[in-house]
Amino acid sequence: MSEATVSNALADKPYVSPETRELVLKAVAKLGYSQSPIAKALRTGRTDTIGVVVSNLSNPFYAEVLLGISQVLTPAGYQAIICNTESNLELQTRHINNLLQRSVDGIILISQPGAGDVAGIQSANVPLVSLWRVPKGGEATFVGLDEDLGMHAALDHLWSLGHRSIALLRGVAGASTAEAREHAFREFLRKKKRTVPAGYIVHSPSSIEGGRAAAQRLLKLPQQPTAVIATGDLVALGATVALAEAGLDVPRYMSVVGYDDTFIAKLPQVDLTCVSPPRLELGTQGAQALLRKIADPKRSMERILLRPGFSLRSTTAAPRG
Repeated sequence: MSEATVSNALADKPYVSPETRELVLKAVAKLGYSQSPIAKALRTGRTDTIGVVVSNLSNPFYAEVLLGISQVLTPAGYQAIICNTESNLELQTRHINNLLQRSVDGIILISQPGAGDVAGIQSANVPLVSLWRVPKGGEATFVGLDEDLGMHAALDHLWSLGHRSIALLRGVAGASTAEAREHAFREFLRKKKRTVPAGYIVHSPSSIEGGRAAAQRLLKLPQQPTAVIATGDLVALGATVALAEAGLDVPRYMSVVGYDDTFIAKLPQVDLTCVSPPRLELGTQGAQALLRKIADPKRSMERILLRPGFSLRSTTAAPRG
């Protein structure tokens, strides 16, 4: 049997007969041969690897998103290379450049792309999908949450309870999710002919300490809100910590709504009312969109918005008298 026939059988070429392929695979197994991924990449132009860039692996929100990505990529024969940016744009750009040097077959961003990140990936002709946050500095397929529906679900719930004094703990400046949620928050109140009081929108890092500090700022206001929406479970948990430290009860003094519905929100000690993004579906849809782009590089950019759910628990109630 020629070297070319063996190579074609290992590459699963359609013109190799099943009988020949079976003979080659049996011989390979007997000899303990392992195909070189470098040689395969040189021959096929593919590395069967996908770069996944995540802003903060310590946030439990991303665990289920990554699971969804894995459920699609692994059966398709791809290996994910996961990079944690720690919400550092310089580190993120370095990770992206390293992935491009490794000749990954595609990249999934679960972070806010820097100004040159999208352009750099596209100039390398590497398929790209951005999850959760709208890409800036270039066009790319986007899979995210319908932020208007999510914010309106939280506000409709609080409004129905009688709350008219509602604050927002939004994410850091520059994050597209935070900007979209603030816009939806303001639009809802505008349609209700309400203005947002000074100090009622607070920028907060996506952490417990960030939420704690943001809530402490609200508690220093002369007119404190009766409810707060935190755009993340960790931020919401930090807000409940600040209220507890001040001797104030949730929800009797202030209702709190979260925005991830991770396992933290479901703990009996937390029991957080939440907007509930479909995290697993976010990952599966994003990975499927990337595979479509890899299969057809000329495919048009897609924009996929997923509908959030809403989980009612014990951290919301009618406003204090």
